[in-house]
Amino acid sequence: MTEKKPEPRKGHFLDLKIPLGGLLGFYGAALVLYGLLSGKEIYGRSQGININLIWGVFILAVGLALLLAVWLKRSARDDGKG
Repeated sequence: MTEKKPEPRKGHFLDLKIPLGGLLGFYGAALVLYGLLSGKEIYGRSQGININLIWGVFILAVGLALLLAVWLKRSARDDGKG
């Protein structure tokens, strides 16, 4: 009877979710902060719509979703499911 040795953890070295999630999260947070701190007078061309805040929230959500996907994949792998 031979026992199988546990395989070492394999992470794909070309997984772009971590750097893209970090960058998008950073840029999204910067846009949200700028949108919250900027005055209403700069949004005259966009009919008063705070486009920096809207896009900042969207970009931040995408970045956090990418980082969440990495975290869930790693936790599932650590639990022995994946």
